Amino acid sequence: MSVHIVMMLIPSMFINLINFYDLSASSLGLIFSISSFCFGLGSLPMSLLYNKYGPRVLLVFSQIGIFITAFLASNSQSIESFAIFNIFLGLFASIHHPVSLTLISEVFDKNISKANAFHGVFGSLGVSIGPLLCYYAITNFDWQFSFFLIAIFNLIIAPITYFVIPKVKTKESLNMLDFKMGNQLKMLKIFSLISLIVGIVFTIFNTFIPSVFKVAIGEQSNLYVSGILICGIFGQVLSGFFGDKFNRIKLLSIVLMVLCPLFIATYFLSNFSLIAVSVLLAVFMYSIQPLINSIIKDITTAKIRSVVFGLNFFLMFGVSGLVAGLGGLIADLYSFELIFPIFSILFPVGIFLLYLLYKNKETVEV
Repeated sequence: MSVHIVMMLIPSMFINLINFYDLSASSLGLIFSISSFCFGLGSLPMSLLYNKYGPRVLLVFSQIGIFITAFLASNSQSIESFAIFNIFLGLFASIHHPVSLTLISEVFDKNISKANAFHGVFGSLGVSIGPLLCYYAITNFDWQFSFFLIAIFNLIIAPITYFVIPKVKTKESLNMLDFKMGNQLKMLKIFSLISLIVGIVFTIFNTFIPSVFKVAIGEQSNLYVSGILICGIFGQVLSGFFGDKFNRIKLLSIVLMVLCPLFIATYFLSNFSLIAVSVLLAVFMYSIQPLINSIIKDITTAKIRSVVFGLNFFLMFGVSGLVAGLGGLIADLYSFELIFPIFSILFPVGIFLLYLLYKNKETVEV
């Protein structure tokens, strides 16, 4: 939950930060892009260290790092220091996903989609609490207070994590041959492109939906955004339920098929219709995570799984996070609303890639 709150701090205060630091949307978008890239970058080395150190050490290290960098960000007066502290904040936060999801995949087997959905529900809570926390901070104190609160929260949960997460046995080091068994490498190449596309549309939604509402509604927009994002819990729950009953690749294709017209519709709507469509967007956007995390277990062996989780989040939150700068440029030149239909063209590509993944997985099973 903590990591997902961190993800939403800058998007929830995008326009406030533009005014505070006297920036353009593209400049702040570039800073957030670099921070988002680092949010995925740390996933790669930490997924490799999972077999050696285990989840307990890595998660506590992550939480202590978030505490330090969020506290420093809460005291930054210059845009240079704010950018640097957010880069390191992204690096420490990036440890969470590959470590936690690998742990889940080791503990759960038959109900893996439900387990990922349960994990995702707390993620959705964090994403919805982020805008609410920022609204409270800006209304009663200042934007820096939101970073201070998340720092204190991580200071509290770090010792709890140490005692709750069990110590696990170390595993053998990976070998390149582990990635070349059967159709494994081909499936991973296709999956990597799917992960990148999903990450881009996810970044666009989380980064710019708060600004769309800020322009449409005004100062209380974060209250609406918080309420909308919490609806993502319904998507997580439904995804977990159906993901254990039906083919997960086909289900993810249906989700992308629904999201495409919803992205386009965002440009043409306002007031109640914008809220209604945004609720549907939240439900279907957050139904993606349990499915894609469960697909990773379907297409990988246990030995390489932590690395594939790391690669997935490097692409989803690292490489794809760079599009925040492009989104900011579109907002400067045209509007925040236009960002969504432009990026809707990625959904048909994602559906085609899922078809290829399904065919390759089917070949292996046969």
